[in-house]
Amino acid sequence: MISLAFTVKTEAEKIFTNLMGDGALRLAADSGSKTNFHDIFGTLKKSAGVTRQRAGSQLLFLTSLYSNASSATVRGQILTRIHRILINYKSFINPANPNNIGPENPILALGAYAALALAKDANMVSYTQASSSNPVTQTELKSLLTSYVSNFYTRITGEAGYKNVNQPNGKGVTVSVGLLAGTKHSTTALNGTILGLGAVHFINAAINGAGNAIYSDLSAWFTNMCARLRANYSNSRVNNGLTELCVNIGAGRAGDNGGNIDQMRGYFPSSGYNAFVIWGLNLAARAYRIAELRLTTQVPQFKNAVALSSHVCQQTAAEIMNYYNTQILNEGRSFEIGLPNFLPGGPNEAPGGSKEPGSSAAPTEGYALAGYQHFTSKVTPEPKFIANSNLQFNILQESNADKASVTAYLYTTAWYGGHTLMTSGNLTSAIANHAGSAALPYNIVTTNTGVKAEAGASRILQGLAGAMNSGITTLN
Repeated sequence: MISLAFTVKTEAEKIFTNLMGDGALRLAADSGSKTNFHDIFGTLKKSAGVTRQRAGSQLLFLTSLYSNASSATVRGQILTRIHRILINYKSFINPANPNNIGPENPILALGAYAALALAKDANMVSYTQASSSNPVTQTELKSLLTSYVSNFYTRITGEAGYKNVNQPNGKGVTVSVGLLAGTKHSTTALNGTILGLGAVHFINAAINGAGNAIYSDLSAWFTNMCARLRANYSNSRVNNGLTELCVNIGAGRAGDNGGNIDQMRGYFPSSGYNAFVIWGLNLAARAYRIAELRLTTQVPQFKNAVALSSHVCQQTAAEIMNYYNTQILNEGRSFEIGLPNFLPGGPNEAPGGSKEPGSSAAPTEGYALAGYQHFTSKVTPEPKFIANSNLQFNILQESNADKASVTAYLYTTAWYGGHTLMTSGNLTSAIANHAGSAALPYNIVTTNTGVKAEAGASRILQGLAGAMNSGITTLN
């Protein structure tokens, strides 16, 4: 095994110093890295969901690095970039119509919360470092986040992904025929719902307190979700004395999910999606920890509310991480879309490739055919829906070729804390085997040019932030 141990704060500062400039002068010229890693300030890009997600990831990274930085000079540079991101993205923290229930809005809100908590602990009434004429105040951030909690909670609790958890068996589905027989899945996508409600739960507890209806409701909901993940939404096994959960993306056929858009990819697990599931579960456990430590309404930094391993959400997250640790050991990589029920490898491509408009032709072989057979077993969708399903499935399937970046997605799971997946050296070694000298975080985000390089780079930022907020000082 290739050994690539590194100190988290040193590697994080190297990324900041070399990729994010040395203050306002260089920040104004941000553009053009191979991974588009820090080019988040283009006027046309800011409204895009993926760009908001990148901005939120950077805020989490920067706020985590601040107290770990090597000098006052670097800390000043960090504050300048935080302020500049807030100037550009504060209008997106609480969208008037939060109709996107994917991970974009929650990650930006979490980043904004981290900026608020840092400002509070640093006794800064406002961020003024990038522009004294355009301050971003604690009061403004708190107001935006309070509205975000209310609006996003109201929006997402109207969705089936929230409602189904409280129904008998969570309305989970077990496939009964063909190559997918025995595969369990949720009828809605899990990652956006779990991460979104995890963010709401944490921010609500930190700002509004634990004695309110949202806190009580989400505490019960996450307990139910953990039960659904273990029994109804994934396959479970005991391996080497540890329980493992193989969680599928969720959604599936329109007849299951109550809509008219089929998502064949819903029957398969994804390291990128499930890293967000793990993160969302951890945030729910941190919300409980805030209440336990009597930090509610005090806007604590994430590092001051580290979840305990005994919490049910942490236990469930660990079981998902156990699965990925075994996959890394057995296959030397993870998959953007893998096979369900602990089977090795990834699925074959569906017709039409990964470019619009896709193909409405039915898959004819392998697991793509199995997915198609299941989601058409009740009713055959319109051709445009089949084309979309094939297209979305192929986007993930073709990304499997970028082994280094897709495996790096698992860095996000550092938010859980000190799990073997992150601390054993197996993950970094696996990336090294596919990326060579590009295996350390700094090298991945600067030199990796695969199709998923930008996404992998953003996940590494999330992971380094998670490590610094979970007491992890060294990774292997």
